[in-house]
Amino acid sequence: MGYPHQPHAKETVVLSQYFGDPEARTYQGWVKRGGYAALRTALARKPAEIVEIVKESGLRGRGGAGFPTGLKWSFMPKEKSKPHYLCCNADESEPGTFKDREIMRWTPHGLIEACAIAQYAIQAEVTYIYIRGEFTEPLAIMQRALDEAYREGVLGANAMGTGKRLDMYLHRGAGAYICGEETALMNSIEGRRGNPRIRPPFPAAVGVFGMPTTINNVETLAAVPHILNRGAAWYKSLCLSNPKSTGTKLFSVCGHVRRPGNYEVTMGFPLKDLLYDLCGGMRGGRTLKACIPGGSSVPILNREETESCLLDYEGCATQGTMLGSGGVIVFDDSADMVYQIMRLARFYAHESCAQCTQCREGTAWVTKILQRILAGDGHQKDLDLLLDLSEQMTGKTICVLSDSCAAPVVSGIRKFRQEFEAYLTGARRPAGAGVAV
Repeated sequence: MGYPHQPHAKETVVLSQYFGDPEARTYQGWVKRGGYAALRTALARKPAEIVEIVKESGLRGRGGAGFPTGLKWSFMPKEKSKPHYLCCNADESEPGTFKDREIMRWTPHGLIEACAIAQYAIQAEVTYIYIRGEFTEPLAIMQRALDEAYREGVLGANAMGTGKRLDMYLHRGAGAYICGEETALMNSIEGRRGNPRIRPPFPAAVGVFGMPTTINNVETLAAVPHILNRGAAWYKSLCLSNPKSTGTKLFSVCGHVRRPGNYEVTMGFPLKDLLYDLCGGMRGGRTLKACIPGGSSVPILNREETESCLLDYEGCATQGTMLGSGGVIVFDDSADMVYQIMRLARFYAHESCAQCTQCREGTAWVTKILQRILAGDGHQKDLDLLLDLSEQMTGKTICVLSDSCAAPVVSGIRKFRQEFEAYLTGARRPAGAGVAV
């Protein structure tokens, strides 16, 4: 992706402070910047105290679900009759999202420190950082940093001289989108096919290797050392709208904007200001048409909704969408929304693990119908058929991949129906090559 943009005055820089700084990648460089102070503080306190601090901060999962992090940690059994595990989800395969890889590229020791704190807080013996197979550069950087952490005594049998053991391993995935789902991720770590598991039992009871497990996203964990260093009250103060959404969030902006890239803003920041101010607006004098604010699996916003949306969990919900992973995909008035929605459906059809009938068959059918419409062979009844299929695909499968395919289809038809109608009536010429069934 190259070097990130220079921070803007309106941004709150926490996680991205050292993006673009090569020295911050090294152990000595990280310590020079205050690194590992939070881990030392954590190891001097009781695990339950760390959990309470994170609870108090209001930190919520940044991978998509937005579940309260401290509460999630508290679900782990307090007794130690079985080994506990922490899994860091570094798979980041959601289209439009590219912020976790930047954390790993520029602040690998920050993530290692964060994982070590979480590992101690949930009383886990081992952390597995599950990293996407295509992330060759972040993987190499993370491995060097992990080797440094062991060599410097941060990790191992006597972590930071405390007599406490902290072990951490990188586990390289093989490029399957489905392995970003937490139970599929655990299956993959175990050497199984990356299929999601039926819940219950939940990971905190029966996780990786059948043991109590917590799974957190890279960005979620990366915030923890800052919370310990500066306090829960400080983190809670980073809030522009709803007190249920605290802290900062990295947004990966791509598409038809002048300055795509990663932007860190305080929760509640207006999406309009992100696009028009920080990202420089639409390219080439075009106008905004639509936006997907949370990665490709959330409902699409039209222009009016985009310009009214606040970037926090509640603000996105008010507009009928989700904050998700923070992958902001922008479309200007040149975009063919039927074609773009077909591309999203085709992606989910390709990435389905095929375990559930509604997903295996539904994603394929949706893709074929959309391709038929684009080819000029669609029928008026196809729109109702797509909506009916999407309803049957939503809330009826083991994981939400099926729902993820349905979300842009349903929102796209409802908000851009005239574009579908143009293909169906012949007012628009067939899209041509590349869309054949």
